[in-house]
Amino acid sequence: MEIIYTDKDGNTVKFTEEMAIAAITERDTLRVSLNDCQDRSSRYYGRLVTVREQVYEFFNSRYNPDTDTAIECEIDDVNELLKNIGAEELKKLWTVHGTINFTITNVPASNEDDAFDYAMNELNVEVNGDADLDDWTVDISSAAQQ
Repeated sequence: MEIIYTDKDGNTVKFTEEMAIAAITERDTLRVSLNDCQDRSSRYYGRLVTVREQVYEFFNSRYNPDTDTAIECEIDDVNELLKNIGAEELKKLWTVHGTINFTITNVPASNEDDAFDYAMNELNVEVNGDADLDDWTVDISSAAQQ
């Protein structure tokens, strides 16, 4: 085992070969991480400059300094800008009406009425996300023994 001595601020520091290799390996890993960070930072800064230019152009193209005290924009134009800069678009609330057709097989029941009751009691409808399911009805049209 080779021992390396170095002088730091008047103090002698002793390193084993393994310690020196570990320090060099860590330094190389940190250099790679730093380079990756610099690359990401450059990309993000470039994106920031592009977004800033797009936002400025959007408003500047709609502004007349001689007559305007306000800038009016169409929602579709604003949404296009937001989409282009990677932001979430403005949303409107919608009501959606629809029909769900279904078939449930292997219903354990002694008769048709029990099969209908089973379907009515076990069938669930849910909406994921922020929307609300306000009203839903089930119309069971037929049942047939398997």
